[in-house]
Amino acid sequence: MAMKPRLELRQRQRQTLALTPTMRNALSILRMPPAELEEALDRAAARNPFLLRHPDTTNWRAGPGDAPESGADALEAPEASFQQSLSRQIGLMALDEAVATLARLLIGELREDGFLDVPLTELAAAWQVPPARLEEALAALQQCEPAGVGARDLAECLRLQLAAQGLSAQQATDTVRHLDLFARADWAALQRRLGLSVAEARARAALLRRLSPRPVAPADSAAPVLSAPDLVVRRGADGAVSIHLARDDAPGVALDESLLRRARQDGFGADMLAEARALIAALDQRGKTLRRIGEWLARHQAGFFLHGPAAMRPATRAELAETLELHPSTIGRAIAGKSIDVDGRLWPLASFFSSALGSGDDAVAAFTIQQRIAAMIAREPTGAPLSDDALTRSLREQGVDIARRTVAKYRLGLRIPSSAARRRQAASARGS
Repeated sequence: MAMKPRLELRQRQRQTLALTPTMRNALSILRMPPAELEEALDRAAARNPFLLRHPDTTNWRAGPGDAPESGADALEAPEASFQQSLSRQIGLMALDEAVATLARLLIGELREDGFLDVPLTELAAAWQVPPARLEEALAALQQCEPAGVGARDLAECLRLQLAAQGLSAQQATDTVRHLDLFARADWAALQRRLGLSVAEARARAALLRRLSPRPVAPADSAAPVLSAPDLVVRRGADGAVSIHLARDDAPGVALDESLLRRARQDGFGADMLAEARALIAALDQRGKTLRRIGEWLARHQAGFFLHGPAAMRPATRAELAETLELHPSTIGRAIAGKSIDVDGRLWPLASFFSSALGSGDDAVAAFTIQQRIAAMIAREPTGAPLSDDALTRSLREQGVDIARRTVAKYRLGLRIPSSAARRRQAASARGS
């Protein structure tokens, strides 16, 4: 049968990212802390003639122990957050625009330690995008530094770090699968399972010891400087607590009405006008979300505002999301990098969400336990530091059912050295 050239026209639907400009603006604006938001509004007003900028004139001043108002420290630029570093790295990659956009959105979903704990299926449904595209975006994010960022669990975190050290994907997977053998130094079993010589197994074990259980360590997270609050506590004459937006609902930008009238009359600038309206809508939505969170905190954490940290109640972001009927990722963005002014002192909003130890009426917020641990260590005799076992016994005597490893985890989270290290520090101080 003779073959003849033939021209065919085929129509194929291209799969695109289903994120409208309004949605992208809302997600980005909600995530921004105050300083970053002010910069973003300055840039938007500079390039969009429909926007009139009303700079933030809130004259907030920190109380004792908060951010300095003057001096050399006030002039020092804060270190970039790990989210900003990741965003820059994504910008340097040769990615499809839709994938790059999704990767930046995933950055906004990361926890403070760099883990991603929101299932991709949930995000795909919330953002109305194909799960396969999110997988591409996550793969790009996981190529960034620090190694392990974007991992969904400890095993994936370790696999990514091993791959960054030069192991193949299969070698990294096999190594993580046999962590128990490495922990027991069972070289014979590792030789049988992985085909490693004793020397190779020892080298692999040494490599494992250098890995971090968290993609972003507390000292490296470069949390944003809390230079101004998003919410503020106000106390009525009767002592009642209410929480309000710190900026009195001022949106920061507005439409230039005179230019708007000209645009309507002459028919120009439709795209820029839509962009300006989307930004203002995002700011309005940000304010409403923060206001609702503040109202919830005033009800749920009233004891904290009336009696101090010891009265902190256990609370989770999932609980808040369910109460406000918002997606957990929305709550994560709204809380990240935000703070509340409580009688002149700034508290990160994230500190009000702490898991519970115990159950029912005996439940105690993990934050409260951390404060007790810090207070006990601050009062310990010089040269006779309290061990984690001693701290555990003391807390149990106070009615807190807690494991020693949990005490050690909280102490590390507070960046307090071990009792042995504190003893050496005390001895060194006496010697000097």
